[in-house]
Formats: sequence, C-alpha cells, structure tokens
Amino acid sequence: MAKKVEHASHFDRIRTRIDTACTTLGVPDWMCDKLKDFKLVWSSGLEVKMDDGALKHFNACRVWHRSPHTDQPHKGGIRFHPFVNVDMMQAHAIEMSIKCWLMGIAMGGAKGGIAVDPALLSKEELKRLTEAYVDELDERNILGPFRDVPAPDVGTNPEIMNWIRQRYAQRRRSREDARFAGVVTGKLVGYGFDGIIGRNEATGNGVITVLGHVMERTLGFVSQPRVAIMGFGNVGMHAAKLAYELGYKVVAVSDVRGGVYHPAGLNVPKLCAYVDAAKTVVGFPDADAITNAELLELRDIDALIPAALEHVLTEKNASKVSARFIIEGANSPTTPEADAIFEDRGVIVVPDVCANAGGVTVSFFEWARNVNIRDERVPAGNRDEVLASMQNILIGGVEEMCRNAEKYKTSLRNAAFVTAIGHVAPLFIAKHVA
Repeated sequence: MAKKVEHASHFDRIRTRIDTACTTLGVPDWMCDKLKDFKLVWSSGLEVKMDDGALKHFNACRVWHRSPHTDQPHKGGIRFHPFVNVDMMQAHAIEMSIKCWLMGIAMGGAKGGIAVDPALLSKEELKRLTEAYVDELDERNILGPFRDVPAPDVGTNPEIMNWIRQRYAQRRRSREDARFAGVVTGKLVGYGFDGIIGRNEATGNGVITVLGHVMERTLGFVSQPRVAIMGFGNVGMHAAKLAYELGYKVVAVSDVRGGVYHPAGLNVPKLCAYVDAAKTVVGFPDADAITNAELLELRDIDALIPAALEHVLTEKNASKVSARFIIEGANSPTTPEADAIFEDRGVIVVPDVCANAGGVTVSFFEWARNVNIRDERVPAGNRDEVLASMQNILIGGVEEMCRNAEKYKTSLRNAAFVTAIGHVAPLFIAKHVA
C-alpha cells in the first residue's frame, strides 16, 4: 500500500510521485532532484484599469519545469482562477512535462495564470488583464513560439488565446520573425486565427480512446460498457459524445449543479441539445436526478470518468466506488489515499497524465503547423485525420505505460511517471556528463 501523506499539498504529492518513479527506475539522486526543480519560477503584480476607471491589482505567475529539451519550448496552460498560485502551478508544470514525455513530445512542462475570477470581469476588463499579463511576460522574454507556448486552461478559452497572440505580435513585430501564431495553441479555427480542427474535442476524445484500449487490454472485447461521467464541460461532453457514438451506455453525467441518471443509457445528442439551452444537465426530462456524490458511487457501471474537479475521489469514498476502471479526465481527481484503496481493491486507475493527454497532443500538432516544424506524426489533413493521429500517439503511450506497470509490478500512475522519466533520463545523463 502507498504511504499516506498527511496534509500534503498537491505539489508535495507530485514530488513524492517523482521520488517513487525514480526509485523504481534506479536513477541517480541528482537526476531525481533535477526532476523536482524548475528552470523558471516567475510572479508579478498586474495593475489593470477597470471599466469605472479605477486601478485594480492582480497576482500573476508562470513556471517552467526543468527539461532536458533545451532546444524546444515549454508547453502548458494559462489559468484564470482565484486559487492560482506559484505552488499549484509548479505541481501542474511537472505534470505537463510527464504528460508530454509520456507521449513522446519533446517539450518541457509549464503552467501559469492570474488569480482572478473571470466571471466577475467585463469582456473589456478581461482583455486588458490578458494584455497586461502578456506585457509582463514579454518584458522578461518568457513568451515565444520557441520559448513558451501556452494554451487554454481553467477560466481561459480560444478567444483569450487569440488576444495573447495579437498582443504578442504587436510587441514583437519589429524584433523577430513573424511566426506569431505559434506563441499559443488552442486558438480559434478559421482564416487568420490559425487554430487546428479537432483541438476542442481532443481531450474528451482521448479519454474514451484510452478507456477503450485499457478495457480491451484487460478484459478483451467489452460489449456496450456502462460509463458515468462527472463533469459535463468540454472534456466530459466530448467524452460522452464519442462514447455514445461507439455504442457505450452513458448511464450518468453531472455538472456543478447536479447530475442525471438513466440505467438504460442517456440519449447523449438530446442531452447536449438540452444543455446548450439550459446550461446545465439538471432537469433533463428523460432521466432521474442524482447528486455528484451518488454518481461516483453508482453500482451498475464499468467505468467512471471524473472530468471536473480535483480530489473528488478520496479515502472517504474510494471504498464505495464500484467501477472497475477509473479514467482521469480531470487533473488530479484522485488523492494518494484513494489511490492506495483502489490498488488494494484491484480497481484500475488510468492517471490524468495519460488519460487527458489528447489535448496537449493536438496542441503539439497545432504548434508544429504554425511554426513549420516537420514531424511525421503531425497530420496535414482534416478533423478525422487529426484525431486519428492523436489516437495513435495516445495508444502508443498507454501501451508502453501498461507494459512498464507489468514489468515493475506497479500501478499505472507510477508506470506513467516511470515511462515518461525513462524517455528523458538518457538526455539528462548526456547533459550531466557533458
């Protein structure tokens, strides 16, 4: 059983996972220390004019994890949320590195954002805040298509990515080459926006791709697996859509206001149309109402997809979860204490750094197109080709992770870290020896 960490922060837990993977691999102490270190930890105050003319102060930050890919940019989301802080962004930057390295993407992890509730700002205030953030980052030479390539995260979206791209281009036009589109990914699709078709649904699509492969690998063919999805935002909604198209029974979904359940399976197209109008799954007429807590503990499901909040699966409810498979669509939905319980019970948990890596994979495609990088994995075609290429990369990463879990007789979570670190360990050693 995994050692219980009392009152540990998410950052503490991620560093413990690095330690565990390094012990499994037998890498030297200096490399383990480097894997818990950072190339950049930056924070700054921002002063932004509100619509009423008053100045308001905001705290912002950006973090780069230590990466051996010194000739490649760092990659990771920009988050607008009241709880943004350096400690949390350091944890997520490490996770982004693991996610990239697991999938064979030669980038370092990054994360950052602004401590703000974007719902409390007008669109004009939000744009000025975004531009102030870009100004501060650019003054320190942090942003750039070959330095740091952000993407949407909690509280941000493709429109905000376009504001970043435009502001960066305004500041840099006379100083370096014009591949400004590559400064962010997750952009709008269409002429002049330079986003990639398929990015919006990539993470949710990838979650179901991973689930299907792990189920087939573990059980063989599974006819109409029964799935419950906590969270019906971008990830959960697209996961539900693909699951429905593949013939899965999506028996329950939920959002922050509550959930709906139908034992014979929800009609997902009708549900999506209802949510588009009502802005919630609550009240969907062809289902029974359930709570988020009840969804997690449903007795008649094969797979549970937590695709909303962090730390929803804990030592308090892990013993009540009946699903055979847990596929982490959200970041860090499972605490270490819950992990230990699931491992003892034989529940297969596919970790977030693997399960939700579809988003960063298609972001890599978008960036490579924007800066004219040649890579045989990057598709040149339409949505179907983009998602098919993403699925091939995900399945390759999942398969290697599963083989390492068998080789080292360890959990999939530790195997994901082992696989990712194993990919970059030779590069760290080469640089250390040099």
